[in-house]
Formats: sequence, structure tokens, C-alpha cells
Amino acid sequence: MDYYEIFLNSADANSGSSTPHTTRFNLGNVYDFIPNAYLYQNSAYCFVKVKYFSVEETASAFNTAGTSTILIEMSGALPQSVRSNNISTSNPKNMTQSNIIGIVPTSVADSTYSSNTFDNDFVKSNNILNGDIEINLKDQDKALLSLTGSKAWCMLMTIAFEKEPQLKYNGY
Repeated sequence: MDYYEIFLNSADANSGSSTPHTTRFNLGNVYDFIPNAYLYQNSAYCFVKVKYFSVEETASAFNTAGTSTILIEMSGALPQSVRSNNISTSNPKNMTQSNIIGIVPTSVADSTYSSNTFDNDFVKSNNILNGDIEINLKDQDKALLSLTGSKAWCMLMTIAFEKEPQLKYNGY
């Protein structure tokens, strides 16, 4: 695998810096800074991992809002990822395609967590180095967080590509 690290700060977003719960970044110019990233420019997919995440919000504010878990979602459904969904009378199945790239507990007093190291793993994604991505921050109930521009977040993402020759240049 080839690994690339990308640091994002909601205050630097192309759009959404005043509402950091929904931000848009253009990752297409990553090729200007990473020498061999062009090898994967035409790859159909990559792997994404949220390595670090921090938001300027207190545990007591999350506790007041009833937020025990932050879901970090990226625009577009992930091809090999599902999540539970509300059951409806028209569709008794309760699974749907997911777009969650990371989960972060907020350490509020009303919740217990399996890990406080936020050890997210890689998820398969479309190639995010080809233009705009949207990052949404939601609570465990899938509602957007109430964040303002003064509540910025930062994230370190690791992007990985398989080194298999057929993925490079996508057959070109």
C-alpha cells in the first residue's frame, strides 16, 4: 500500500467554515504536493482512515445536547460499508449503505465507551483525491451537530492505495 496523510481544518474549508458540521474541501490539488500521487489519479477507489480528530467543543456541551458519539461522514456511499437504519412498514430491512469514515466518542458522563483511543480503521471509498469531498459531523442519531464557525474541528486522514499494477493509471 502507498499511504498519504492529509490534515484538514474546518476553518480552511472551501465552504462550510462558518457551519463546520458540513464542510467541503477540494483534494484535487493534493497531486501538486505529493510526488507519486499522480500514479493513482485514475484509480477508481482508495482506502480512507480517520487517524486523528478534534473539535473545539466541551464534553458538557455534548452531554447537554445528548451527543455521545460523533459520526464523521463523507459524501457518497462507501462500497463495502453498511449501517443500521429505521425500519419502515414498506421496507422491513434495517440496513442501508453507509458513508461513515470515522466514529469518535465524546466522553460525556452519561455514556460508556469500548475504547477512548478512537482507533478507526480503513474503509474503502471512491478515489477522494479527484476533486471535492464533503465532510458531515453527526451525532449517534444521525442529526447534524450544532457547530458554529467558532467551534472548528481538525482531522488527520490517511489515504491508502493498493500497489497493484492494474490499479495504477486505471489501465492506461
